[in-house]
Amino acid sequence: MKEKLLIHQEVNLPNAFDIKDFKLFYRDIDLFRLSKKQGTPLRFTYLPSILEKIDEMKSNFNKAIRKTSYQGTYTYYYCTKSSHFQHIIKKALQADIGIEISSAYDIDLIQSLIEDGHVKKGTKIICNGYKTSDYQRGIMSLIKQNHCAVTPMVDSPSELIYYCNNINSNTSLNVGIRVNLSFLSAYPKESRFGLSPEDIITCYQRDIKHNQQITLTTLHFFNENGLSSDDQYWDVLEAIVRFYCQLKRLNPHLTTLDIGGGMPFQSTANENFDIPYLVRRIVSTILGICQQECVPEPDIVTEFGKYTVAEATTTIFKIQEKKQGEKINWGIIDGSFITHLPDTWAIQQEYPVFAVNNLQEENRPFILGGLTCDSADVYPNVKEHKTVMLPHSDQEQFVAFMHTGAYQEALSGFGGVNHCLIPSPKHIIIDHSDNDELEFTTFSEKQTSDQLLQILGYR
Repeated sequence: MKEKLLIHQEVNLPNAFDIKDFKLFYRDIDLFRLSKKQGTPLRFTYLPSILEKIDEMKSNFNKAIRKTSYQGTYTYYYCTKSSHFQHIIKKALQADIGIEISSAYDIDLIQSLIEDGHVKKGTKIICNGYKTSDYQRGIMSLIKQNHCAVTPMVDSPSELIYYCNNINSNTSLNVGIRVNLSFLSAYPKESRFGLSPEDIITCYQRDIKHNQQITLTTLHFFNENGLSSDDQYWDVLEAIVRFYCQLKRLNPHLTTLDIGGGMPFQSTANENFDIPYLVRRIVSTILGICQQECVPEPDIVTEFGKYTVAEATTTIFKIQEKKQGEKINWGIIDGSFITHLPDTWAIQQEYPVFAVNNLQEENRPFILGGLTCDSADVYPNVKEHKTVMLPHSDQEQFVAFMHTGAYQEALSGFGGVNHCLIPSPKHIIIDHSDNDELEFTTFSEKQTSDQLLQILGYR
C-alpha cells in the first residue's frame, strides 16, 4: 500500500503493514509498543502467514491447471532448510503439503514430528542433496517404517546402487533423479548437483528398467538463479521439459516433474512480482511442450522455502544516530547484520526496511551499522543502494527489517557464539488461539553473557 506522510514524501509498504498515528503496524499490532515492551533486537514470527502463502500458491497453480485444461496435478512441498524450527514445520504441515529434506539430521527431525503426531501417515517426503552413508541409511529406515511416502532424489550413480543393494525383497521404492544443468548453454555455470542427461539414461537402462522393486517416477531440476520472467529461466525450463519427454518415452512410469524452488519473495519495498503470471507461464510452458512432443503432461511438484517463510518474520532494531562529517548520517543498530541478518553480509540480500516510529518527521538518507568491529557490518551492503531513508528525530528510533524469516537463524548459528560475541536476539511467536485471538509466545530470550561464556569454556 502507499501512505502519504509528508508533502513530496511517499512510501511503499508490503502487504500486512500499515501506518497509524505516525507509527508502523503489522496486522493491527503496534510495532513501536511491541518493541518497547519486548526490547530489541527483536524477531517476531507470525505463523498464520505461512498458511496464507501456501494456500495462495496452491490456488495459483490450481487456477492455471483448470484454465489450461492441464491433465496433471500440483503438489506443494516445504523446503526445510529455509527454517528447521518445529513451530514453522508444524504450521506448514497443517496445510496438507509434502516436506523436502536435504541431510541426515533431517531424518531425526522427521522422526520427531512423526512421534509427536504432526506428520500424518502417507505424508510425502522428498530427500534431496548429496547422500552421505548416514543419510542413505536414514532414508532406508524411513522407507522401511512405511509411515511416509518417501522419494529419494538420486544425486549420484553410487546412491542409486545403494538403494538397489539395500531394498528389501518385499519393498518397492519410487525414486527421482536430479538433472545437472551444466549441459545447457542457458545455464552458464558449473553445477555439482545431479546427473547429466546421458548418465540419467544410462542409470535407468542399467539399474532401474529391469528392476522389479525400484521405479523412476520423478525428474527433478533446480535453477539456482531463481524463478523470474527473464529468458534464462524459461530456456532452462523448456530444455528440461523436452528431456522429460525423451525420458518418458523410455520409461512409461515417469509421471512427475519437480521444478524445485526459487519462487521470489518481496525483498525490497518497491518489488511487486506477478506470481500468478509466473505460475500460469510455468503450466502453459510445460503443457505446450508436452503437446508438441505427444507426451502426457506430468504432475508438477515445487519445493518452496523462502517463499513459504520469509514474509512471516520481521526483525526490529533500535538505532542511535551518529553523525560522520557533513554528508553521511549513520544509524548504529543495537545488534549486528553479520549476526542477526547474515544474508545482508554474505550475499548482499536486501529486505524492505522501514521506520517503526517518528513517521511524522522528515526522512533523511542513512547508512546503518552494526555493533561489531567489522567494516562489512553495514546495511545496505550493495553498491546500487547506498542508503535507506529514515526519520531524523531526537526521540528514540526503531527500525523494522521485514521478510527475514528464511535462513537467517540457521546461518548465524542459533544458540551459538556469534561474531564479536553479539548475542542472539529475543524471538517471539505470534499465532491465533482457538478463539481467534492473537497469542504471543516467547520462543527464546535474548542470549545472555553466561550462556556465551559456557559455550566458550569459561563456565
